Amino acid sequence: MMGVAKHIPFVLTALGLAVLPLSTGAQSPRPDAAIIAKAVDSLTARAVAQGLAPAIGVAVTMDGRTIYSKSFGATDVSAGIAADDRTLWYLASTSKSFTGFGVSLLANQKALRLDAPITQLLPRVRWNPAVRADTLTLAHFLAHTHGINDQAVVSSAAFTGAIPEARWPDLIERAEPMPTKDLVYSNFGYNVAAMVIDTIRPEGWRRYLEQNVLLPAGMRETYARVTGIDPKRIAKPHRLLADGRYVTEPFFKTDATMNSAGGHLATLHDLARWTIVQMDGGLIDGRRVFPAEAVALSHRLIAKQTRDDAKRFAYFDREGWAAGWDIGTYEGEPMVSRFGSYHSTRSHLSFLPRRRMGVVAMSSGGPSILTDVVAAFAYDLEAGRPNARERAEERLAELRARFGQALKNVATQDSTRAARQLQPLGRPLADFAGQYTEPSFGTITFTPRGDRLDYRWGAVYGPAEIYDAAKGQWRIEIAGSGAVATFAFAGDGPARSLSLQGITFTRAR
Repeated sequence: MMGVAKHIPFVLTALGLAVLPLSTGAQSPRPDAAIIAKAVDSLTARAVAQGLAPAIGVAVTMDGRTIYSKSFGATDVSAGIAADDRTLWYLASTSKSFTGFGVSLLANQKALRLDAPITQLLPRVRWNPAVRADTLTLAHFLAHTHGINDQAVVSSAAFTGAIPEARWPDLIERAEPMPTKDLVYSNFGYNVAAMVIDTIRPEGWRRYLEQNVLLPAGMRETYARVTGIDPKRIAKPHRLLADGRYVTEPFFKTDATMNSAGGHLATLHDLARWTIVQMDGGLIDGRRVFPAEAVALSHRLIAKQTRDDAKRFAYFDREGWAAGWDIGTYEGEPMVSRFGSYHSTRSHLSFLPRRRMGVVAMSSGGPSILTDVVAAFAYDLEAGRPNARERAEERLAELRARFGQALKNVATQDSTRAARQLQPLGRPLADFAGQYTEPSFGTITFTPRGDRLDYRWGAVYGPAEIYDAAKGQWRIEIAGSGAVATFAFAGDGPARSLSLQGITFTRAR
């Protein structure tokens, strides 16, 4: 049995919290790492075998080492590609932890200040006067308290890549203030943080993070690109069919959309190392690779959650935001985390710094909360909670019940969508086809393919389906999320414009 003495070499963690003894009156002694690994393995294997996810990868770290790392299922069901140690999982918003830490390193080096006005850090950016940018600091953007409602930058950065990154500073002027000063999560603050890095580091944010954040931590298979990577290694998104099978969906990401707020691929090996080096204050493999002060700064609470619905996520409580991290607790134990999702993929990365334990759980489809079930189970086991196994089984049973309802919902949705395709359009497909442009969002192209319509908007593409023929509406999916395009006509002939997500695109002449 692993003893308590092995758990107390660090007097202070990166959060500045004293390490506590492991056992409390309601808990059993800490189980051996092998017992935790075996139990997590069993639970995860059964979840995939029961069809709750096409693929899931899990790593557990304790006391500065990886005690468990394994992938299950198929990362491309349609092609029959099995998940393994070389699988590259898409991180989505977990990338914010890299960007936030990169900024913290620069702050520790006195290259910038988190409380510096954003107008000083980005002198070439023009801001909408209504957002009062002179009152905003870099910390506001890191903690999602900037109060700016941006669509243009985030749309290109995360989904379409339609507007090159070099033009993003020009798009910011269009962003308007929100009607609230609450902490409102979005990608925009971390896109702005990358612009700040670009002004300080001539190599740009991608190269800077690779050389100063990833490689020092020994993360040699973490990439902010897709070019040059074997597509077979990438865990693809999946769509659930009404009969319970999964089908592989396209991975729409391109280099242009691998952005600082959500844009890395990584192996479980690398992500496990990220939990270790963060929870151990910059130490890994017995070496100091990051200043302890920089790690502590990146974990320091900047702003508290202001909305009740944001204060809890799955089984975890969230106090607020630091530089790239959610700061909160699990069962009263301090927890640092950063999750992410894109299309049907899900990323869970978290650690309990006082207990020197972390969990990485990645999935490529199915209910996203499955990753949280696995992580919570590992933490419950390590804490010696007597009901750890019973609690995990109950959560799995609940997921299976919800899965059954999900199949019914898919069947209903399929039926509804099929019925919509029988609506008479009242005008030829050619009237909808064409290119529609908006200067800050790029060009959407609709192309007839036989008796159907396809669309492409930068990196994303797919079929368009009739939604409401009488209103000239077609439904498209943008990386797994449905959106309705409403075409506007003036008499006979082609549409003059279309409205999508509140943006008006005009037909190109």
